[in-house]
Amino acid sequence: MFKFRKKREKGHEYNLTYDNLAVPEIHTHEPEEAAEEEDKKPGITYDSVAIPEIHIRKK
Repeated sequence: MFKFRKKREKGHEYNLTYDNLAVPEIHTHEPEEAAEEEDKKPGITYDSVAIPEIHIRKK
């Protein structure tokens, strides 16, 4: 009557990119513009950059 049941989660396909990051990047789809920009710009490495500490609170 009131539909108190939890909704079933559909299967999701995520593209996780780690690249030595503290928190991985989650991509749900690949935009067309980003694929074209990768070819134009050379790669940059940041060896001496501080990584901020991230706190994720539980709800």
